[in-house]
Amino acid sequence: MDTVSDDFFLALAEISSALTGLFLVGIVLYIQVGYDKTERSRVVVEPYLRAATSITFIAYAIPVVVSLTLVSLPIGWSRWLYYGLVLGLVAVNVSTVSTVRRVQQEIRLRLLVMIEVVGTVGVVLMIILPLAGGGTSFSRDDLVPGLLLSLGVAFLGTWVLVLTLFDIARYERSQLASPASVGVADNTAKLRPRRSRPDDAAARKPQAPEPPTA
Repeated sequence: MDTVSDDFFLALAEISSALTGLFLVGIVLYIQVGYDKTERSRVVVEPYLRAATSITFIAYAIPVVVSLTLVSLPIGWSRWLYYGLVLGLVAVNVSTVSTVRRVQQEIRLRLLVMIEVVGTVGVVLMIILPLAGGGTSFSRDDLVPGLLLSLGVAFLGTWVLVLTLFDIARYERSQLASPASVGVADNTAKLRPRRSRPDDAAARKPQAPEPPTA
């Protein structure tokens, strides 16, 4: 007998859809503004951001879509839909391995390796938990841990993406001269006394008057 009410699934879908909207707005704003400031790392970072965005969207979509089908459709639809989206999540997660490796080698972001490991473990648990709870004919109660894990993976991915943008900005500024240091150097050059050269000393030395000619 199912013990989880429809209100729980509707609330879960509402929370996930709200977070998805905020994530979409943030990504659109970054694409319009932030890409102009990633000239050095754009070749390496752009494929990773694309793959990470796909993973986060799928992870947010699982609680939304599956929860709505659990409320309005027979359980069979939810089973197929759940594992279809999880398999899509696995495929995109595999494609990020090469991009994470390139970003790690170029920018040295250890946080990406951590989220890759945690996300992979989360996806594996999303596959195992429903089957461990009810076998191939699991009920909708058995889907609750997987839905919550999916929402957690999506939220963690959003958090890592935001922190990664800070690291990318730091990397872009790492080889630029600091404006303060440039200003100090200019002022020092202005205040530094100019060394006299031999030609200048000879020009300032008074010359003896020429003898009158007969």
